[in-house]
Amino acid sequence: MFLGCTGNLSGERAPETGYTFGKCPWPLLVLTFLLVGLGVSGCGGFVDLAPGAGVDSKRIVVLGSDTMESMVRNWANGYMTENPGCQVTVSAGDTGAGIRGLIAGEIDVASASRELSQEENALVHKEKTHLKRVMVARDSIAVIVNPVNKLDEIGLDDLRLVYAGEIKTWDKLSKEETKAEPIRVFAREMTSGTADYFREHVMQDKPFGPEVKLMPSSEAVIGAVFGNRLGIGFVGMSQAQGAKDKVKILELSLRTEAIKEPAQGEASRSLTLDSYPLSRPLYVYYNAKNEGKVKPFIDYLQGEKGRKQVVEMGFMPAP
Repeated sequence: MFLGCTGNLSGERAPETGYTFGKCPWPLLVLTFLLVGLGVSGCGGFVDLAPGAGVDSKRIVVLGSDTMESMVRNWANGYMTENPGCQVTVSAGDTGAGIRGLIAGEIDVASASRELSQEENALVHKEKTHLKRVMVARDSIAVIVNPVNKLDEIGLDDLRLVYAGEIKTWDKLSKEETKAEPIRVFAREMTSGTADYFREHVMQDKPFGPEVKLMPSSEAVIGAVFGNRLGIGFVGMSQAQGAKDKVKILELSLRTEAIKEPAQGEASRSLTLDSYPLSRPLYVYYNAKNEGKVKPFIDYLQGEKGRKQVVEMGFMPAP
């Protein structure tokens, strides 16, 4: 579409429209071609946008990890406060949904609690897309039980056996439990970055047992454990800390020496300890072709104010 000129360049009347524009200035035509080929960045300036991305040039759309949702919303609010002309829309889902949306050009930024999977990397290659990854924070996975549960600590080896279905009753884990009551096991669905990290670092790629019930969100896991005194689950540490009135966070140690014996080794009691067994990085991804649009927002996340918000939300800042 031309700005300020319609019809044909010859100056003759176009029969279809009846318009003439033989006097259209060439500088305006040059500017028009530039505007057609370029998109406007989120807060002014010009940037070449990837197909399908940034339909609204002043709106940045973020989708991904529900572990990161509250933190990303805080970032968005802080960024919009400092940049009144910009809008950042944040939607919760999971890491997989965010990555798929980014590859498809439906969103601008994907928040992720894991790296890309082999399948996602293959899709990126197929679509000839160049995604950039930025580490923005660190988190830990918390293992949670109902507040009335007498267990306070668990070794990663026992935790693996619980989720594999090889330890089925609470009396196998605690001296305080004399009844062989069943362990009700809850986990995140397979597209979740939290579940992916748990499977790799706790399960060591061993499959979940058939009794494990998959939940659609971390909030659903917390609700299930809160509602079942025999329940156990895992969520992001920041989410667990925000629900201390509903669940108890178990201390973790690297291994258990014997059934019904306390887990040996130093149990990590503080999220600030780098030695916490289930500490993980958190990322944002974006399309390199849209860097001009999203980079100011990414810079805010990595800046002093963004890092301060990371700590305020119960996460650890990136190195």
